[in-house]
Amino acid sequence: MVLLMLLQTGMLVLGQVALKLGMKDMPDWQWSWNYIWHEVILNGWLMVAVVLLIAANLFWLWLLDKYPFSQIYPLTSLGFLFGMLAGLFIFHESVGYMQWIGAVMIILGCYFIAKV
Repeated sequence: MVLLMLLQTGMLVLGQVALKLGMKDMPDWQWSWNYIWHEVILNGWLMVAVVLLIAANLFWLWLLDKYPFSQIYPLTSLGFLFGMLAGLFIFHESVGYMQWIGAVMIILGCYFIAKV
């Protein structure tokens, strides 16, 4: 169950990373069909994000059918850890010691929930 949740949460985070990469070099947002077609729909990173996020949500539906909600839903908090690591390694953002303490607390919480 934990490995499946790691996979599902990883897909969600990769989808968010692809969204961030897709938005990085876009001009200021405009509510026009021309802008949406050229800057959003034809943006490769945004299309990768859509595919990953749809796949992650379909996988989530399967997980909801197979495992207790009280165990799998709290494990989605691993996304916060994965997001922090993506910020650090992909976007070269700084991560402070308080964030690391929070990450350790998330890992411990997931450990105890998975042990039930």
